[in-house]
Amino acid sequence: MNDKRLRRLKTGIDGLDAILQGGVFRGGIYIVQGAPGAGKTIFANQLCFAHAVAEGKALYVTLLSENHARLLGHMETLRFFEPSFVPDRVTYLSAFRILEEDSLKGLVETLRREITRHKATLLVLDGLVSAEETASSPRDMKKFVHELQTQASLTDCTTYLLTSAYMGQQLVSAEHTMVDGIFDLQSRLHGRRAERELVVHKFRGSSYLRGVHSFRITDTGIAVYPRVEALFAHPSGHIKADGPFLSLGVGEIDSMLGGGVKKRSTTLVMGPAGTGKTTLGLQFLGAPQAGRG
Repeated sequence: MNDKRLRRLKTGIDGLDAILQGGVFRGGIYIVQGAPGAGKTIFANQLCFAHAVAEGKALYVTLLSENHARLLGHMETLRFFEPSFVPDRVTYLSAFRILEEDSLKGLVETLRREITRHKATLLVLDGLVSAEETASSPRDMKKFVHELQTQASLTDCTTYLLTSAYMGQQLVSAEHTMVDGIFDLQSRLHGRRAERELVVHKFRGSSYLRGVHSFRITDTGIAVYPRVEALFAHPSGHIKADGPFLSLGVGEIDSMLGGGVKKRSTTLVMGPAGTGKTTLGLQFLGAPQAGRG
């Protein structure tokens, strides 16, 4: 992994950068997967427009026959969408016909040409399942992903591959074994309530918050909510109970403890009801302390 790959790139999606410990790596290649309706298209477009806000250039390439006018019409309802960024900072391109006529080799050449032409530093390839269907063998698909990796690294162009081919619990296809990260968007029913969830299955080059994280789609786009117990599993700094001693407000107990309890320490007072725990706590609060704070 070269120096370019070690530089972080913020995604611009609230909460996701916290899960990834600061964002993805520039020049990396990542899969965004999920069933239809899970939020992949909104996720990818939000990445593109956040990248444009940060003065980058994004190229959004579709391998599906979806009309771009319809796609943009849906995105216009979201606040992150900025019409003035299209087409100079966020460029949309359909490669559906190129894939049909020239297969994966023609697609790679087109991507290489368009990345150079638009000076793109972020690429979204929407419809990876279409590329899989075109590949004559798993080996060809592996070669295709390898060429995308090489291209991403050489051009410092962070790449996201969108696919609706949901792999379930086992991620065993060629592209899953080769990419730098896998983001799984899910929509689950809990009784009568629907809940959106994000799972990072893989993220090379850094630690990340594992497990299931909730996310929402609103008119502002996607916001991810990292699990609090995972986010704060480790203290931000080491706390030392190094004195001075503080009085508990009862001289005899202070003497038994060698002068009281140390400042910045935690002390548990336990006992059955009526033994004086509350009274002791009030005496501690009322005791005069030198340099208390």
